Amino acid sequence: MTEDVLQDISSTGKVRPWREHKMHNELLALAYDEVNPDKAARLRTCATELGFVRTADGKLKLDSAWFCRVRLCPMCGWRKSLKVGAQMTQIMDAIKADRKLAYILVTFTVANCQPDELDATLTKMLHGFNNMTKRKAVKAATHGYYRGMEITHNIDSDTYHPHIHAVFAVNLSYFTNVDYLAQYRWTELWRTSINASYNPVVDVRRVKGDTAKAVAEVAKYAVKSSDYIIPDDWNLTVDTVRLLDAVLNNRRFVAFGGIFADYHRKLHLDDAEDGDLIHTDDSEADTETAPKVAFVWHTGYRQYQGEPLK
Repeated sequence: MTEDVLQDISSTGKVRPWREHKMHNELLALAYDEVNPDKAARLRTCATELGFVRTADGKLKLDSAWFCRVRLCPMCGWRKSLKVGAQMTQIMDAIKADRKLAYILVTFTVANCQPDELDATLTKMLHGFNNMTKRKAVKAATHGYYRGMEITHNIDSDTYHPHIHAVFAVNLSYFTNVDYLAQYRWTELWRTSINASYNPVVDVRRVKGDTAKAVAEVAKYAVKSSDYIIPDDWNLTVDTVRLLDAVLNNRRFVAFGGIFADYHRKLHLDDAEDGDLIHTDDSEADTETAPKVAFVWHTGYRQYQGEPLK
């Protein structure tokens, strides 16, 4: 079966941005030509051929592809964010079936840093978060956490703003009992954990409404492509890619702790960062009998076009 141009519509009716991410992937490959030619070659072969099955409701479900796993790759970053979001939804649904808990979203920040300070700042934040979650007050108030790191680039000043998005599971009585941590207390805990001489901004919010959906939305990209692809300044683009490639190396930007880690294991979910990027959720399709379609990326047309199945 052959189709003209890829139109992959999600269950919510949104067009999945395959084309956008592949175009950004190609721009990143140009920068990597100057930073790391081996990674540039991997980027260019990332998601060039996509195989889908057509589900019973007419939607496309990815069935085959090759992803480069270069940490900055916008295509792989998008797939990882889908995966983490789906895993968070599965974990939250499983917890909800077993017990009643509430959740808080907490964003931990630091002051903007210079490029040559970014590596040390990330180390300080990740170590600080781990130390903070072991503190008596946090252990008494929470049952576990999801932690994701995000880095934004202030292009005009060429400074960086790393921050942590965290979800903590708490008792329903948390907001009225003695273990409650007010916003100022979270700030104090974070400040001492990173040994800051100032009060860092800490945003604390209670999750209301559709809990699983709200929590899944914290599954951010580690770095958005707009933070390192700067069309008006190619030298800054290359310098930014070189820096981020170095500081992201061998770091885990996603982590589960406590009850979140327990249910991650209980559900037999694979690694959120290094696992399967094809099957990003738990939905299944009959790959044996379902109609199959294939699309190939054409650099000249900058489009995924339908191809006969091999």
